[in-house]
Amino acid sequence: MALSLRGGRNSESRPSIPTASTGDIAFLILIFFMSTSMFAKEKGLKIVLPEKGEATKIKAENILTVAVNPTGQVLVGDQVVNIPDVRELIVKRLAENKELAIALRVSRRAPYNTMIQVFDELKLAKAERISLMPVLTEEATGAP
Repeated sequence: MALSLRGGRNSESRPSIPTASTGDIAFLILIFFMSTSMFAKEKGLKIVLPEKGEATKIKAENILTVAVNPTGQVLVGDQVVNIPDVRELIVKRLAENKELAIALRVSRRAPYNTMIQVFDELKLAKAERISLMPVLTEEATGAP
């Protein structure tokens, strides 16, 4: 009678870890982390768009153009102003004309931060009628 030094009766069986529920556990962990994590909300410009309908005609004397050229200069009408002065100028113009609408025209090559600062100054001046106007072509002088 010979004795085997390897182990018991089934010397060929190896220990194993049951993997039948591994997929279920991974799925539960995924759901747990998705439900407990905080997703950052994107902050953007809060703009109230008009209802779909007919375009309203505004008299030319009730439109004030605020432009930002490619170099970042801010023009209110034909006057070059600094960004902090935009609010005072708009408040003054709104006091003179309650029907005033502001047309914000920004060059495609203008610094994005400048456009945001000008838009913020318009909102702080309590301008409610702001139109974002597209710049179709750039002039050679750099003005929008």
